[in-house]
Amino acid sequence: MLSKLATLILGILAERERNPYDITKMLSELQTKKWLPMADSTVYATINNLKKKGLIQGRTEKDSNLPEKTIYSISSEGESELHSSITAYLEEDQSSSSGFDIGILLMHNLSKQEVQQKLKKKLERLEANFYSIRKQILSFEMDSGKIAFTALSMLKHRQHLIEAEIKTVKELIRDLNIRNSISDFSPFDMRMI
Repeated sequence: MLSKLATLILGILAERERNPYDITKMLSELQTKKWLPMADSTVYATINNLKKKGLIQGRTEKDSNLPEKTIYSISSEGESELHSSITAYLEEDQSSSSGFDIGILLMHNLSKQEVQQKLKKKLERLEANFYSIRKQILSFEMDSGKIAFTALSMLKHRQHLIEAEIKTVKELIRDLNIRNSISDFSPFDMRMI
């Protein structure tokens, strides 16, 4: 299975050929950095890796006085790999919140006050993201011709994931407010009773 970023790039190129700048711009417009942290340089590096693997091919194009640019398209191997990756991601049962799970598991290493402070900041960011996505969804639903069904479905999925995380953070804050201590037992001792 390809990385998430590689899969997104191949998906973009499966629609039509594009240059790296256009790919980066599309990813930015999708607000992928909110759920898939990456730098623009990572996009370019991933494009180079896809090219080395033979999953995409490039051709140079000169447009008047502008510098040459490379236009990439997906190869048949890339189409096959894209299909495999999409299938794997759709069948995947694991959530991508593993970093937050690790933070929860190990939060006993911080003071109760610090954990509460971090969780409150996270809650503020989550709620801001939730309302931003909700606003996008409402805007697109009012004019359904503005967005593809799949893109709207992805936005709704992001909204539901954020809702679940907001619920978890609120419960953690509430539970920490009534607990005297965070560390009653080792978090690594999760034996079934």
